[in-house]
Amino acid sequence: MEKSCKDIEEMLVDYTDGQLSPSDSSKVAEHLATCEHCRRMLDGLRKSLELAGVIWDDSLSETENIRIPAAKTRKIHWPRYAVIAASIFLVATTSVVRRTLTRPKRSELTFAEIERKITESGNAARLLAATELLAEYPDAQPIADQQYRYIAETYPETTAANKAKSKIQ
Repeated sequence: MEKSCKDIEEMLVDYTDGQLSPSDSSKVAEHLATCEHCRRMLDGLRKSLELAGVIWDDSLSETENIRIPAAKTRKIHWPRYAVIAASIFLVATTSVVRRTLTRPKRSELTFAEIERKITESGNAARLLAATELLAEYPDAQPIADQQYRYIAETYPETTAANKAKSKIQ
């Protein structure tokens, strides 16, 4: 039974190098006698191997004059290096832990907190505007004073609260 071209192609490198068993080698030779495609593959493979050999020989001739001095072998003192590495690791870890524990926490505002502050500021400003309109009427002054106090107590961090405090005093 004759092997397919794919099986033969997988064996071509070993065939070219003479690494196949005699029976496999004869099967490849029989297939090559009848298959033009596989003969072209073998020819291309041989040319590639020949070119690789020329490049290899050329590279070797350039490196023949290079002398690499023999390196002196030193005994590595592993325990000393291990102690140094452990010390560095211990100092770095201690530093990180200490900074983490002693550093005051930053109060970074989240988007929701920013949105809440903007909403409170807007509400306080609208309420202050309505209270100022109400304060224009003399009969409504006690209600206006009560509203100024409400704004100052409910929205203490807003600009409207500061204005309301100035109206009360």
